[in-house]
Amino acid sequence: MLDVKTFVRLTRMKDYLFSNLAIIGLILLISPEDLFSFKTVIVFLANVCLTAFTYAFNDVEDAEDDYHVLEKRKRNPIANKDLTKTQGYIISFSLLLAGLLLLSTISFLVFSLGLMLVLVGFLYSWKPVRLKAIPIIDLISHVVCLGILQFFIAYLTFRAFDLFVIPFLMIIIPYSLIIQVLFELKDFKVDKKTKIKNTIQKLGGFDTKKLLIFLGAIAIIGFIILIFTVPSEYHILTVLGLILYMIELYKLFKRCKIL
Repeated sequence: MLDVKTFVRLTRMKDYLFSNLAIIGLILLISPEDLFSFKTVIVFLANVCLTAFTYAFNDVEDAEDDYHVLEKRKRNPIANKDLTKTQGYIISFSLLLAGLLLLSTISFLVFSLGLMLVLVGFLYSWKPVRLKAIPIIDLISHVVCLGILQFFIAYLTFRAFDLFVIPFLMIIIPYSLIIQVLFELKDFKVDKKTKIKNTIQKLGGFDTKKLLIFLGAIAIIGFIILIFTVPSEYHILTVLGLILYMIELYKLFKRCKIL
């Protein structure tokens, strides 16, 4: 039976609440006059739907593997039989269609980026391909799907492509890489058991602390550049974004026992 708690578990909304809310801050910085426009609502909801599709579809495809791991079985409503696989597919593709339909009201370019996002998200988890199980490609596909494309969907809705994208990409790309590396570290034993040959498996669970610190440092530099790029009235917003970013990283590192 689908209730709110089951839906939240399937879509794992808690895992990407921070990054999706950051879209509001992005719009404020790149096009403040559009912050309270209908486009803002559309872009935010579309990003939530497409991100939810990516996570929900992943849970459907991973259900058999997750069933053999108690912690994952409890979280995955398909694995623990709260939902059937058919229901999982229906929910996943309903989210996909809702997200694309919303983007189609903005422009063909933004809609095309949405299509690319769902294609990469689909191939990331779909078992015949499973990009998540290909070393290096797993990292690249995660960054492209749940990082770069999400960003450009929002950015190109309100502003033409320009050099202002650079500091944002310096923040987004490292964050997405950190998320993927931490998740692969957390699931190292499980992935080894289920024979998922991702980057961390290939490297044998090497000490990633220096890599994660390096990525975090790049993101902080991106925030510093942003602070000196945006108008002075938005300095407080960017500083607040930096603080929230560092708090989020701290939580992730603690959860995955890096700190």
